[in-house]
Amino acid sequence: MAQAFNGVVLTSDGSALLAKAQAGEYTIQFTRMALGNGSYTDYEKTTSSLRAMTALRSEKNSYSLSSVSVYSDTSVKVSALLSNYDISTSESLADEEYYINEIGLYAQEDDDADTEILYSIAVVSADEGDIMPAYTGSNPIQIIQTYYVTVDSGGDATFEGSGAIALDADLETLREELLGYINTLNETAVLSEDVRRIEKVSELPEEPVETTMYLIS
Repeated sequence: MAQAFNGVVLTSDGSALLAKAQAGEYTIQFTRMALGNGSYTDYEKTTSSLRAMTALRSEKNSYSLSSVSVYSDTSVKVSALLSNYDISTSESLADEEYYINEIGLYAQEDDDADTEILYSIAVVSADEGDIMPAYTGSNPIQIIQTYYVTVDSGGDATFEGSGAIALDADLETLREELLGYINTLNETAVLSEDVRRIEKVSELPEEPVETTMYLIS
């Protein structure tokens, strides 16, 4: 049974980054999502304590973001595909199993990697979270993790693109755009070939589990 996480907390560093972005000094660039197995006391799980965090307590894996899209005037939707193996190379990302006790979202000022900070953090409600199993070649785990996070009043945010695997939702959007374009041109012969190509790219060994987190600002 999936273990519940407390609400996502905007860190003090995240608040400072947001304030500068709201002042028009730069655009927030979300860079990655990370998992960790750090343990927290009840007090350390409080919002006031989590705001002071500058990194996960015990980071185990870091993942490129798959998409960042405007959700409202003040928030964006950030998604990543979390797994125990590299989908591109089939190499293990988890040689030993661990409990997923903490999840962090990182961001930076524009393209300045030296300014990367822990923007927000969420910790498991129970003593221990779900297990990320070690990858043995036959037990791939995939989790589509979605965050809804606060940004400036214009929803002004970008993300660091580094070859992350597209999520099914992104591919479905691409299919719909392709269908609309092809239908406009009435070129049905091209349609079947291009859609098959997109569907082949989206094939994954296991159906990803989708989870969502909301920010407590």
